[in-house]
Amino acid sequence: MPLPIVHGRGARSRDAKGFDDPRAVAAPVPVAENATMPGNVHPTLWHRLFWIALLASSTALAAPPLSTEDAKALRARFQTRQRETFTWSATVVQTLTLPGLRDPVVSQGTLAYRAPDRLRLDFTKPAGELVLILGDRLFIQKTGARLAEKSLREDSAGKPFLSLLGLLRGQPAEEESDYTQEVRREGDHYVVVLTRNADASTQMPARIANRIAADTLREVVVDLPSGGVLSYRFDAITRNAPLDAARFAAPTDPTSRELR
Repeated sequence: MPLPIVHGRGARSRDAKGFDDPRAVAAPVPVAENATMPGNVHPTLWHRLFWIALLASSTALAAPPLSTEDAKALRARFQTRQRETFTWSATVVQTLTLPGLRDPVVSQGTLAYRAPDRLRLDFTKPAGELVLILGDRLFIQKTGARLAEKSLREDSAGKPFLSLLGLLRGQPAEEESDYTQEVRREGDHYVVVLTRNADASTQMPARIANRIAADTLREVVVDLPSGGVLSYRFDAITRNAPLDAARFAAPTDPTSRELR
């Protein structure tokens, strides 16, 4: 979910085109190039390298893909449930690996969504950082930095969040033709794998895997164009529970306006 907020020296983010894919059941959350990110590097919402290796190997070698009809039925169930979702919250673990980074960067926090266009990510590791979306207004708070305001649709930093909002709203994606989809059942969950087509832009992620259990998104793993891997794991998910409206109030602190 959230924009990769990368912490650590020598780390850098590269461009990836944001998109939602209805065939994928769940929209990916790519990384935006040169986006201003909260903190040093967790690249706003939710694990180590073995998770990525496990998911990649299982989707490639496990049970055969679902039939087209079964995959469509799974997608329809998921999208219907999301369209009936008015609030959604979860704990988030975000893991980023990049060429040049010795160890994966792991960040933790919470995500809160209120339909149709309110989203908040509060990071507890590192503490004090947040991402807040109010319509087209995107606020990003870095530790020790001034609160920055951007345009969700005009700034490259907003692309991952547009994708995440599309996922939570259960809305169709825009670039489904750029990917080939496979859906596999593995134990008590499904893995939806999107593989970039040969004629698609190399600015887009090469592969996206979404893990879904009980019609609920549990994990997203994205192979970045830069050669890195970004993953989110979501736990303690709550749907349609009351959320404090104050969490989605517009900040009163001075902000710097940035458009890129």
